Amino acid sequence: MRSRPARSLAVTLVAALGFAAAAFAGPTISSTATPSFSVALNGADQTETYQLAFTISDTGSGKASGWNVSASATQFVNGSYTFPTNATSVTGVSPPVSCSGGNCSLPVPSGSITYPATLPNTGGSSIYSTEANTGEGTNVMTATMQVAAPANIYAGTYTSTVTLQIATGP
Repeated sequence: MRSRPARSLAVTLVAALGFAAAAFAGPTISSTATPSFSVALNGADQTETYQLAFTISDTGSGKASGWNVSASATQFVNGSYTFPTNATSVTGVSPPVSCSGGNCSLPVPSGSITYPATLPNTGGSSIYSTEANTGEGTNVMTATMQVAAPANIYAGTYTSTVTLQIATGP
């Protein structure tokens, strides 16, 4: 008798942070998020979303230049089973409605970032960029992440690491 695969999939994400080499007292990025989501396997390709909150702190030295955030995500892995390398993308980043800290200013988006932004496994893809003279103080932002779960994945728990980086300049 043939065994049937389980009908659900648990996915755990490990949020990791990368720090770009920045000038003294430049912007920093942090996150304590450990998001997860589940997929009920039904024989069809599916797309799941989750929220990834992160905090940008800029003490002022990079304010005149603005800052930009990039992200990468490792391939989802469960033993020898994997998702496609390009399964993770960012469909948007919600800027904060308030900020805190000295000389606080909300980040004003700049540049031509096109969503969804597919995340590479290494390096990074730009997911948010600010105009000069904005984004000072502490700003909490939220990225909407999207994962493409193919129909032919095996049931189990898969993990991926999302790496966020920040650099001065739009």
